[in-house]
Amino acid sequence: MPKLPVVSGKKLVSALLKHGYIALRQKGSHVFIESIDRKYGTVIPVHG
Repeated sequence: MPKLPVVSGKKLVSALLKHGYIALRQKGSHVFIESIDRKYGTVIPVHG
């Protein structure tokens, strides 16, 4: 099984925003995002 690529938090947030997620809020260096239907959500650290 091949290794997964390393993706920065900033690139991950921008990719998810393009694919139907919304940024709810940001607290410090952590961005809270959810899908438009509010079924899925996660916290993404954006450090550095």
